[in-house]
Amino acid sequence: MRIHRRQFLKYCIGSAAAFGLPMTVLGRLEQALAAEGTTLPKVIWLNGANCTGCTVSLANLFSESGPTDIADLLINTIDLEFHPNLMGAAGDAAVQQLKDTAGGSFILVVDGGIPTAFNGHTCMLWTDQGHEVTAMEAVQMLAPKAAAVLAIGTCASYGGIPAGNPNPTGIVSVSEISGVSSVNIPGCPTHPDWIVWTIAHLLAGEMPQLDAFNRPLALFETSVHRNCPRNGLEYAATFGIEDLCLREIGCKGPSTKSDCPARKWNNGTNWCIGAGALCIGCTEQKFPDGFSPFYNLPYQYLDYVKPEPPAEDADEPESDSTRRSLKIDEATWSARKELLSVEGKGKPGMIVTIFDAANGVQLGATSVDESRRWKFRQSKPARMPSRLRAESGGQTAFVDVKNGAERGRSSRRS
Repeated sequence: MRIHRRQFLKYCIGSAAAFGLPMTVLGRLEQALAAEGTTLPKVIWLNGANCTGCTVSLANLFSESGPTDIADLLINTIDLEFHPNLMGAAGDAAVQQLKDTAGGSFILVVDGGIPTAFNGHTCMLWTDQGHEVTAMEAVQMLAPKAAAVLAIGTCASYGGIPAGNPNPTGIVSVSEISGVSSVNIPGCPTHPDWIVWTIAHLLAGEMPQLDAFNRPLALFETSVHRNCPRNGLEYAATFGIEDLCLREIGCKGPSTKSDCPARKWNNGTNWCIGAGALCIGCTEQKFPDGFSPFYNLPYQYLDYVKPEPPAEDADEPESDSTRRSLKIDEATWSARKELLSVEGKGKPGMIVTIFDAANGVQLGATSVDESRRWKFRQSKPARMPSRLRAESGGQTAFVDVKNGAERGRSSRRS
């Protein structure tokens, strides 16, 4: 693949302020990319137990200068040799390309946690001559050979959501399964700028300073709450109210470190708290279990009762007493008189329609009198229903027919 060194450098310089790249790194990056006979490191990107969200996030990388999008960056700039979602090759050709790349200098990028239960066989990445290679086996094989190992997203960095209690597939982080220290770029998903920032440092021959959780310190040094524009404002008691601090209803910004308030997402368009949501702590090692529950609101939705729709032919809104007025008191079949009798209550003047509940066949209709009573009679019905449905004014009621089975037995005897 053709490598556009000048283009990548232009991209990093043009985005230096957004990325937070120091000029020392840009200078070394320029020297590295200008050196004759050198090429950018090849990249092998593996997907473990994940939702592919970090790849989708990286695909939202856009720029007016340098690489204009994800394809330009990963294919023409940093020589992405293997990515199950983005590469053109498939099957044996893709496996051979990975093998060839692993024989030289490469950067290993892993997105997703690594399952260890069932000897790792809950996550297979490819088949090589009939052998199914698990994510666990692939990381253990490639990580020791890589020039650098990047754990992309919280799942790869610390286990993330796949490792949440009870962790049935035994998810562990990339560094834990490989024994190789990784540069962790957490987030659920991670920010595309964080990935490019880290790659730029590595290409310049400079390992960024890492914090206690192996995150680039410059990106994850300050709490979200400290730089949040809602910091210091009155606490919100519920959602949907602008310019109030969300801390009391569950925001994890005070215990979460990242530069989201300044960097924002989707090319600087917005971020979680800017959209009225709260920070859920997705860049932290203990996410998600250590940050649950996400919300502190005392919801009462279990007691919520959906109101009945108003009667279609009502002249005025119904009160609560009349809205649920339809009732069937009794339904009886008299074998001696061969008569079906149904009685009930309802709203005066309303029409009650009777149906066979089993097949939906309409049997007839009657009206509710001034005393709120209604009666329905049918002699020698063609088919004796065992269960009835009554409808009136948008309301429905059901009842089993007493002695309804007697007609069926008498019909069989006759």
